[in-house]
Amino acid sequence: MIWQILNITFIIFVSLWLVGTIFVFFNKNKIKTTKISLILPGIANLILLTFIILYWIEIERPPLKTMAETRLWYAMFVSLIVWVIFIRTKSKPLYLLGFIMSTVFLLVDLIHPEYQTKNLMPALQSPWFIPHVVIYMISYAVLAAACLTTLIGYYNYLKSNTIDHENLRLAMNLVYPGFALLTIGMLLGAVWAKIAWGDYWSWDPKETWALLTWLFYMLCIHLDYSFPNKRKTLMFLLAFSFIVLIITWLGIRYFPNGMSSIHVYGN
Repeated sequence: MIWQILNITFIIFVSLWLVGTIFVFFNKNKIKTTKISLILPGIANLILLTFIILYWIEIERPPLKTMAETRLWYAMFVSLIVWVIFIRTKSKPLYLLGFIMSTVFLLVDLIHPEYQTKNLMPALQSPWFIPHVVIYMISYAVLAAACLTTLIGYYNYLKSNTIDHENLRLAMNLVYPGFALLTIGMLLGAVWAKIAWGDYWSWDPKETWALLTWLFYMLCIHLDYSFPNKRKTLMFLLAFSFIVLIITWLGIRYFPNGMSSIHVYGN
């Protein structure tokens, strides 16, 4: 029943963002555009958050167990972060790309809802479960915004053959908190693993790729700090790092040994 409500939530969410996007790109009244482009996505985010809360109440457990459930959180966080960035930067392309990304993940949830029972396995009945997964989802959303910003900068580079330093700086300003959250999520996971299974680290496929993601973003930070002239290389590395992140989150289950991972979400 609750997943049927997602259809209505999806329609309202997309409609509000779409109207806001139309005003951003086509309305010449700047004051009216600013108000509508901020208010409507804000309402959309509240509606999506309300759905997640209602879903939480319905299933009587944190909605963080399945891939579909994490996609809900991810869509909401991407939408919220892009909305906040737009308030500060008025970046129209990022506004549009953030809307598209959130919509795509919600659409996938409509196609593959992956409904689960109310029960959680013993290891997930832990106070570490919610902060570990939620912090990771926030970090993934922040780093997604960094990637989208990088793609906008690369598009500007192709048009003018000049590095868009402003966009690249914004991307890196997002990478730093995203990387910090990624680190916290990994540390929380290690502590949780020690409590649940007796070891901080087991070189599980998911853990290995999570470490690889962390190392790639560490490399981005090192390149930004130590080699300020390597801006083009940094753009490519930022984009590639996000691909590694997506593989870590969504792609591991499709690898030959991926389903053996204890971190693979339920279907």
